[in-house]
Amino acid sequence: MNWSEIRALFPAAEQYTYLNTAAAPPLSILAAREGQRYYDEMAEHGDVAWDGWLCQVEEIRERLASFINADARSVAFTYSTSHGMNLIAGILDHCGDVLCPADEFPSCTLPWLQQRYRVHFVRSRDRGVVDVDDIQRSITNETRVLGTSYVQFATGFRHDLVALGRLCRERNLVFVVDATQGMGVFPIDVVNSGIDFLVFSGYKWAQAGYGVGGLYVAPRFLNPTAFPVAGWWSARDPEAVVNDRLDLKETAAALEVGCPHFAGIFALGAALTLFEEIGKSRIEERIHELTDYLHQRLQADRFNIASPLNRGQRSGITIVEMRNAPEIVKRLAEKKIIVSARGKGLRVSVHIFNNFDDIDRLIAELRELPSTASANTA
Repeated sequence: MNWSEIRALFPAAEQYTYLNTAAAPPLSILAAREGQRYYDEMAEHGDVAWDGWLCQVEEIRERLASFINADARSVAFTYSTSHGMNLIAGILDHCGDVLCPADEFPSCTLPWLQQRYRVHFVRSRDRGVVDVDDIQRSITNETRVLGTSYVQFATGFRHDLVALGRLCRERNLVFVVDATQGMGVFPIDVVNSGIDFLVFSGYKWAQAGYGVGGLYVAPRFLNPTAFPVAGWWSARDPEAVVNDRLDLKETAAALEVGCPHFAGIFALGAALTLFEEIGKSRIEERIHELTDYLHQRLQADRFNIASPLNRGQRSGITIVEMRNAPEIVKRLAEKKIIVSARGKGLRVSVHIFNNFDDIDRLIAELRELPSTASANTA
Protein backbone atom coordinates (compact mmCIF):
# COMPACT_ATOMS: atom_id res chain seq x y z
CA MET A 1 0.00 0.00 0.00
CA ASN A 2 1.58 3.29 -1.09
CA TRP A 3 0.91 6.71 0.40
CA SER A 4 -1.46 7.74 -2.39
CA GLU A 5 -3.55 4.63 -1.74
CA ILE A 6 -3.57 5.41 1.98
CA ARG A 7 -4.64 9.00 1.29
CA ALA A 8 -7.53 7.69 -0.81
CA LEU A 9 -8.90 6.02 2.33
CA PHE A 10 -9.57 9.49 3.78
CA PRO A 11 -12.17 11.30 1.64
CA ALA A 12 -11.75 14.55 3.58
CA ALA A 13 -8.16 14.75 2.33
CA GLU A 14 -9.51 15.40 -1.16
CA GLN A 15 -11.83 18.19 0.02
CA TYR A 16 -9.50 19.95 2.44
CA THR A 17 -5.86 20.63 3.09
CA TYR A 18 -6.29 18.97 6.45
CA LEU A 19 -3.34 19.73 8.74
CA ASN A 20 -5.18 19.48 12.04
CA THR A 21 -4.83 15.94 13.38
CA ALA A 22 -3.67 17.35 16.73
CA ALA A 23 -7.25 18.64 17.12
CA ALA A 24 -9.09 15.81 15.34
CA PRO A 25 -8.39 14.16 11.98
CA PRO A 26 -10.89 12.81 9.49
CA LEU A 27 -11.75 9.13 9.81
CA SER A 28 -10.66 6.61 7.25
CA ILE A 29 -13.47 4.92 5.37
CA LEU A 30 -12.34 1.70 7.07
CA ALA A 31 -12.96 3.06 10.58
CA ALA A 32 -16.18 4.80 9.55
CA ARG A 33 -17.54 1.61 8.00
CA GLU A 34 -16.83 -0.42 11.12
CA GLY A 35 -18.70 2.05 13.31
CA GLN A 36 -21.56 2.20 10.81
CA ARG A 37 -21.70 -1.59 10.59
CA TYR A 38 -22.56 -1.78 14.28
CA TYR A 39 -25.37 0.76 13.94
CA ASP A 40 -26.70 -1.00 10.84
CA GLU A 41 -26.75 -4.34 12.67
CA MET A 42 -28.44 -2.75 15.68
CA ALA A 43 -31.05 -1.13 13.44
CA GLU A 44 -31.81 -4.30 11.51
CA HIS A 45 -31.47 -6.95 14.22
CA GLY A 46 -31.47 -5.30 17.64
CA ASP A 47 -28.85 -6.91 19.86
CA VAL A 48 -29.08 -10.39 18.34
CA ALA A 49 -25.38 -10.01 17.50
CA TRP A 50 -24.48 -9.20 21.14
CA ASP A 51 -22.23 -12.23 21.67
CA GLY A 52 -20.42 -11.59 18.42
CA TRP A 53 -19.90 -7.95 19.34
CA LEU A 54 -18.41 -8.97 22.68
CA CYS A 55 -16.02 -11.36 20.96
CA GLN A 56 -14.91 -8.56 18.66
CA VAL A 57 -14.34 -6.23 21.63
CA GLU A 58 -12.03 -8.79 23.23
CA GLU A 59 -10.15 -9.34 19.98
CA ILE A 60 -9.56 -5.58 19.69
CA ARG A 61 -8.49 -5.45 23.35
CA GLU A 62 -5.84 -8.08 22.57
CA ARG A 63 -4.60 -6.13 19.56
CA LEU A 64 -4.53 -2.83 21.42
CA ALA A 65 -2.53 -4.48 24.19
CA SER A 66 -0.07 -5.89 21.67
CA PHE A 67 0.25 -2.47 20.03
CA ILE A 68 1.66 -1.01 23.28
CA ASN A 69 3.41 -4.23 24.41
CA ALA A 70 0.99 -4.94 27.24
CA ASP A 71 -1.03 -7.89 28.48
CA ALA A 72 -4.71 -7.65 27.57
CA ARG A 73 -5.60 -8.11 31.25
CA SER A 74 -4.11 -4.65 31.84
CA VAL A 75 -6.16 -2.86 29.17
CA ALA A 76 -9.56 -1.19 29.57
CA PHE A 77 -11.63 0.82 27.13
CA THR A 78 -12.63 4.33 28.18
CA TYR A 79 -14.52 7.24 26.65
CA SER A 80 -11.72 9.82 26.75
CA THR A 81 -8.42 10.80 28.31
CA SER A 82 -10.24 12.78 30.99
CA HIS A 83 -12.28 9.69 31.87
CA GLY A 84 -9.16 7.55 32.15
CA MET A 85 -7.19 10.13 34.12
CA ASN A 86 -9.99 10.46 36.66
CA LEU A 87 -9.94 6.69 37.12
CA ILE A 88 -6.17 6.75 37.68
CA ALA A 89 -6.44 9.52 40.27
CA GLY A 90 -9.07 7.45 42.07
CA ILE A 91 -7.00 4.27 41.98
CA LEU A 92 -3.98 6.03 43.51
CA ASP A 93 -6.17 7.39 46.32
CA HIS A 94 -4.25 10.53 47.30
CA CYS A 95 -0.90 8.76 47.45
CA GLY A 96 1.05 12.05 47.37
CA ASP A 97 1.85 15.09 45.23
CA VAL A 98 1.73 15.09 41.43
CA LEU A 99 4.40 16.63 39.20
CA CYS A 100 3.49 17.69 35.63
CA PRO A 101 5.00 19.80 32.84
CA ALA A 102 3.60 23.33 32.88
CA ASP A 103 2.47 23.01 29.24
CA GLU A 104 0.06 20.14 29.96
CA PHE A 105 -3.43 19.86 28.51
CA PRO A 106 -6.12 20.24 31.23
CA SER A 107 -7.15 16.58 30.93
CA CYS A 108 -3.81 15.73 32.54
CA THR A 109 -4.16 18.11 35.49
CA LEU A 110 -7.79 18.87 36.33
CA PRO A 111 -8.67 15.30 37.41
CA TRP A 112 -5.91 15.45 40.04
CA LEU A 113 -6.96 18.91 41.22
CA GLN A 114 -10.62 17.88 41.42
CA GLN A 115 -9.66 14.96 43.66
CA ARG A 116 -7.66 17.30 45.90
CA TYR A 117 -4.15 16.26 44.97
CA ARG A 118 -1.46 18.91 45.13
CA VAL A 119 -0.12 19.44 41.61
CA HIS A 120 3.25 21.05 40.90
CA PHE A 121 4.58 22.12 37.52
CA VAL A 122 7.89 22.00 35.66
CA ARG A 123 8.50 24.83 33.23
CA SER A 124 9.65 24.09 29.71
CA ARG A 125 12.73 25.45 28.01
CA ASP A 126 13.14 26.93 24.53
CA ARG A 127 10.83 25.38 21.90
CA GLY A 128 8.82 23.67 24.63
CA VAL A 129 11.52 21.19 25.63
CA VAL A 130 11.02 19.70 29.10
CA ASP A 131 14.42 18.56 30.29
CA VAL A 132 14.69 15.41 32.40
CA ASP A 133 17.15 17.20 34.71
CA ASP A 134 14.58 19.93 35.36
CA ILE A 135 12.02 17.28 36.25
CA GLN A 136 14.47 15.57 38.58
CA ARG A 137 15.25 18.83 40.38
CA SER A 138 11.52 19.46 40.87
CA ILE A 139 10.90 16.17 42.69
CA THR A 140 10.39 16.59 46.44
CA ASN A 141 9.91 14.18 49.32
CA GLU A 142 6.15 14.57 48.83
CA THR A 143 6.15 13.80 45.09
CA ARG A 144 4.61 10.41 44.33
CA VAL A 145 3.35 10.77 40.75
CA LEU A 146 4.94 12.01 37.53
CA GLY A 147 2.19 12.73 35.03
CA THR A 148 2.93 13.84 31.49
CA SER A 149 1.70 13.76 27.94
CA TYR A 150 3.84 11.75 25.55
CA VAL A 151 3.60 14.70 23.15
CA GLN A 152 2.76 18.20 24.35
CA PHE A 153 -0.29 19.61 22.56
CA ALA A 154 0.83 23.27 22.43
CA THR A 155 4.51 22.81 21.53
CA GLY A 156 4.86 19.41 19.85
CA PHE A 157 7.66 18.37 22.23
CA ARG A 158 7.91 14.58 22.52
CA HIS A 159 9.22 13.14 25.78
CA ASP A 160 11.74 10.33 26.05
CA LEU A 161 9.50 7.86 27.86
CA VAL A 162 12.32 5.42 28.56
CA ALA A 163 14.36 8.13 30.30
CA LEU A 164 11.35 9.30 32.31
CA GLY A 165 10.48 5.74 33.27
CA ARG A 166 14.02 5.18 34.49
CA LEU A 167 13.82 8.34 36.60
CA CYS A 168 10.51 7.22 38.10
CA ARG A 169 11.97 3.87 39.09
CA GLU A 170 15.00 5.55 40.66
CA ARG A 171 12.81 7.95 42.65
CA ASN A 172 9.99 5.50 43.37
CA LEU A 173 7.36 7.51 41.50
CA VAL A 174 4.21 6.33 39.76
CA PHE A 175 4.61 7.06 36.05
CA VAL A 176 1.41 8.24 34.31
CA VAL A 177 1.37 9.00 30.56
CA ASP A 178 -1.25 10.57 28.32
CA ALA A 179 -0.41 9.16 24.89
CA THR A 180 -3.21 10.92 22.99
CA GLN A 181 -0.94 13.08 20.80
CA GLY A 182 1.39 10.19 19.92
CA MET A 183 -0.73 7.05 19.84
CA GLY A 184 -0.45 5.34 16.47
CA VAL A 185 2.44 7.35 15.06
CA PHE A 186 5.28 7.09 17.59
CA PRO A 187 6.46 3.98 19.46
CA ILE A 188 4.89 3.11 22.80
CA ASP A 189 6.20 0.22 24.89
CA VAL A 190 4.70 0.33 28.36
CA VAL A 191 6.99 -2.40 29.69
CA ASN A 192 10.28 -1.05 28.35
CA SER A 193 9.34 2.49 29.42
CA GLY A 194 8.25 1.43 32.90
CA ILE A 195 4.84 3.07 32.52
CA ASP A 196 2.39 2.42 35.35
CA PHE A 197 -0.68 3.99 33.74
CA LEU A 198 -1.26 5.07 30.16
CA VAL A 199 -4.35 6.75 28.73
CA PHE A 200 -5.31 8.00 25.30
CA SER A 201 -8.30 9.38 23.43
CA GLY A 202 -9.12 7.73 20.13
CA TYR A 203 -10.23 10.81 18.21
CA LYS A 204 -6.80 12.27 17.46
CA TRP A 205 -3.80 10.37 16.08
CA ALA A 206 -5.46 7.00 16.70
CA GLN A 207 -8.08 7.98 14.08
CA ALA A 208 -11.02 6.26 15.76
CA GLY A 209 -13.40 9.19 16.31
CA TYR A 210 -14.93 10.64 19.44
CA GLY A 211 -16.12 8.69 22.46
CA VAL A 212 -13.52 5.92 22.67
CA GLY A 213 -10.14 5.67 24.35
CA GLY A 214 -7.88 3.27 26.16
CA LEU A 215 -6.36 2.80 29.60
CA TYR A 216 -3.38 0.65 30.59
CA VAL A 217 -2.97 -0.36 34.24
CA ALA A 218 0.34 -1.97 35.23
CA PRO A 219 -0.04 -5.38 36.90
CA ARG A 220 1.01 -4.06 40.32
CA PHE A 221 -2.08 -1.83 40.36
CA LEU A 222 -4.55 -4.49 39.18
CA ASN A 223 -6.56 -4.75 42.38
CA PRO A 224 -10.20 -4.32 41.32
CA THR A 225 -11.48 -4.21 44.91
CA ALA A 226 -9.47 -0.99 45.28
CA PHE A 227 -10.80 0.53 42.05
CA PRO A 228 -12.85 3.72 42.62
CA VAL A 229 -15.78 2.60 40.45
CA ALA A 230 -17.87 -0.49 39.79
CA GLY A 231 -20.97 -1.34 37.83
CA TRP A 232 -22.86 -4.34 36.57
CA TRP A 233 -20.37 -4.88 33.73
CA SER A 234 -17.47 -4.88 36.23
CA ALA A 235 -18.68 -8.19 37.62
CA ARG A 236 -16.92 -11.43 36.82
CA ASP A 237 -20.25 -12.73 35.47
CA PRO A 238 -22.44 -9.74 34.59
CA GLU A 239 -25.30 -11.91 33.38
CA ALA A 240 -25.64 -13.39 36.88
CA VAL A 241 -26.89 -9.93 37.97
CA VAL A 242 -25.63 -10.35 41.54
CA ASN A 243 -26.41 -7.16 43.48
CA ASP A 244 -25.48 -7.92 47.10
CA ARG A 245 -21.72 -8.54 46.94
CA LEU A 246 -18.64 -7.67 44.89
CA ASP A 247 -17.30 -10.38 42.62
CA LEU A 248 -15.34 -8.35 40.10
CA LYS A 249 -13.27 -9.18 37.06
CA GLU A 250 -9.63 -9.43 38.10
CA THR A 251 -8.51 -7.30 35.18
CA ALA A 252 -8.52 -3.67 34.09
CA ALA A 253 -11.83 -4.41 32.37
CA ALA A 254 -13.45 -4.13 35.82
CA LEU A 255 -13.16 -0.37 35.22
CA GLU A 256 -15.64 -0.71 32.34
CA VAL A 257 -18.74 -0.25 34.45
CA GLY A 258 -21.37 -0.39 31.70
CA CYS A 259 -22.01 -1.74 28.24
CA PRO A 260 -19.20 -1.23 25.71
CA HIS A 261 -19.24 1.62 23.21
CA PHE A 262 -19.25 -0.90 20.39
CA ALA A 263 -19.14 1.54 17.47
CA GLY A 264 -16.13 3.42 18.84
CA ILE A 265 -14.25 0.26 19.77
CA PHE A 266 -14.89 -1.24 16.33
CA ALA A 267 -13.64 1.96 14.67
CA LEU A 268 -10.52 1.78 16.84
CA GLY A 269 -10.03 -1.81 15.73
CA ALA A 270 -10.16 -0.75 12.08
CA ALA A 271 -7.65 2.04 12.75
CA LEU A 272 -5.30 -0.44 14.43
CA THR A 273 -5.62 -2.75 11.43
CA LEU A 274 -4.53 0.05 9.11
CA PHE A 275 -1.58 0.96 11.35
CA GLU A 276 -0.53 -2.69 11.54
CA GLU A 277 -0.71 -3.11 7.76
CA ILE A 278 1.40 -0.01 7.14
CA GLY A 279 3.86 -0.78 9.95
CA LYS A 280 4.83 1.28 13.00
CA SER A 281 8.31 2.20 11.81
CA ARG A 282 7.04 3.20 8.37
CA ILE A 283 4.39 5.47 9.90
CA GLU A 284 6.92 7.13 12.20
CA GLU A 285 9.30 7.72 9.30
CA ARG A 286 6.49 9.19 7.19
CA ILE A 287 5.61 11.68 9.94
CA HIS A 288 9.27 12.69 10.16
CA GLU A 289 9.53 12.95 6.37
CA LEU A 290 6.54 15.28 6.13
CA THR A 291 7.71 17.31 9.12
CA ASP A 292 11.21 17.64 7.62
CA TYR A 293 9.64 19.08 4.48
CA LEU A 294 7.33 21.39 6.44
CA HIS A 295 10.24 22.76 8.46
CA GLN A 296 12.37 23.25 5.35
CA ARG A 297 9.60 25.21 3.63
CA LEU A 298 8.89 27.33 6.71
CA GLN A 299 12.55 28.13 7.28
CA ALA A 300 13.08 28.96 3.60
CA ASP A 301 10.42 31.66 3.98
CA ARG A 302 11.86 32.75 7.33
CA PHE A 303 8.91 31.74 9.48
CA ASN A 304 9.75 31.09 13.12
CA ILE A 305 9.19 27.54 14.37
CA ALA A 306 8.41 27.34 18.08
CA SER A 307 8.61 23.52 18.26
CA PRO A 308 11.63 21.23 18.61
CA LEU A 309 13.59 20.76 15.40
CA ASN A 310 15.46 17.51 15.99
CA ARG A 311 13.76 14.19 15.39
CA GLY A 312 14.44 12.89 18.88
CA GLN A 313 12.28 15.56 20.50
CA ARG A 314 9.72 16.53 17.91
CA SER A 315 6.41 14.97 16.89
CA GLY A 316 3.85 15.44 14.15
CA ILE A 317 2.99 18.85 15.63
CA THR A 318 4.69 22.06 14.53
CA ILE A 319 3.94 25.47 16.03
CA VAL A 320 4.50 28.37 13.63
CA GLU A 321 4.83 31.68 15.46
CA MET A 322 2.05 34.01 14.34
CA ARG A 323 0.39 37.11 15.67
CA ASN A 324 -3.41 36.97 15.83
CA ALA A 325 -3.41 33.24 15.13
CA PRO A 326 -7.19 32.74 15.60
CA GLU A 327 -7.94 35.16 12.77
CA ILE A 328 -5.39 33.47 10.52
CA VAL A 329 -6.99 30.09 11.26
CA LYS A 330 -10.33 31.50 10.08
CA ARG A 331 -8.76 32.96 6.95
CA LEU A 332 -7.09 29.67 6.08
CA ALA A 333 -10.33 27.76 6.72
CA GLU A 334 -12.01 29.89 4.07
CA LYS A 335 -9.49 28.37 1.66
CA LYS A 336 -10.23 24.91 3.08
CA ILE A 337 -6.87 24.76 4.84
CA ILE A 338 -7.51 23.40 8.33
CA VAL A 339 -5.11 24.19 11.19
CA SER A 340 -5.48 25.35 14.82
CA ALA A 341 -4.42 28.26 17.00
CA ARG A 342 -2.36 26.87 19.86
CA GLY A 343 0.69 27.86 21.85
CA LYS A 344 2.60 30.71 20.21
CA GLY A 345 0.75 30.66 16.91
CA LEU A 346 -0.51 28.21 14.31
CA ARG A 347 -0.46 24.51 15.12
CA VAL A 348 0.16 22.44 12.00
CA SER A 349 0.01 18.66 12.32
CA VAL A 350 0.69 15.99 9.71
CA HIS A 351 -0.55 12.40 9.56
CA ILE A 352 -0.41 9.49 7.13
CA PHE A 353 -3.10 10.93 4.82
CA ASN A 354 -1.13 14.14 4.23
CA ASN A 355 1.31 14.72 1.38
CA PHE A 356 3.83 17.32 0.25
CA ASP A 357 1.21 19.16 -1.81
CA ASP A 358 -0.72 19.90 1.40
CA ILE A 359 2.35 21.58 2.83
CA ASP A 360 3.03 23.52 -0.37
CA ARG A 361 -0.52 24.87 -0.36
CA LEU A 362 -0.23 25.95 3.27
CA ILE A 363 3.05 27.77 2.62
CA ALA A 364 1.60 29.50 -0.43
CA GLU A 365 -1.25 30.90 1.66
CA LEU A 366 1.03 31.90 4.53
CA ARG A 367 3.09 33.91 2.06
CA GLU A 368 -0.01 35.95 1.25
CA LEU A 369 -0.54 37.02 4.85
CA PRO A 370 0.21 40.62 5.83
CA SER A 371 3.79 40.99 7.03
CA THR A 372 2.50 42.06 10.44
CA ALA A 373 0.90 38.62 10.98
CA SER A 374 4.12 36.64 10.98
CA ALA A 375 6.68 36.66 13.75
CA ASN A 376 9.34 35.82 11.18
CA THR A 377 13.05 36.43 11.24
CA ALA A 378 13.16 38.73 8.23
